[in-house]
Amino acid sequence: MAGVVFGVTVAVLVLLLVGAVVVLRLYSLRVAGVPIILRYLPAEDEHGWRHGTLRYDDHELRYYRLSSVRLGPSWTLPRSGTEIVGRRAPHGTELDVIDTDMVIVHAVTPDGETELAFARDGLTAFQSWLESRPSPRRQR
Repeated sequence: MAGVVFGVTVAVLVLLLVGAVVVLRLYSLRVAGVPIILRYLPAEDEHGWRHGTLRYDDHELRYYRLSSVRLGPSWTLPRSGTEIVGRRAPHGTELDVIDTDMVIVHAVTPDGETELAFARDGLTAFQSWLESRPSPRRQR
């Protein structure tokens, strides 16, 4: 009998701990991040969009996927070597996932290509972050 009570107590404590970690992660991402929807390229037609939050650092951008319980970032984007090569409005079935007032930016990174959907203020922050990086000449 005592073994069953101990097992149930341990199971409840583990569930409470996991729940606390999930709640803490979601709360911290919503408070201190920029909302974004992104997809990795190449992607099929209008598929592959994922909701998440961005956090800026001096040298990289960290993307945290909202549907993940991973404590670290799901993806990182290096500041150096990243270029915006195009922008567009959402169309077709993308409008089921992305608001009409958002802008989709096509970016080329050292690791490949991606599309990021920003609200207008989020796009301004992203462009400012990229444009304010140190010049490659200055780093020599």
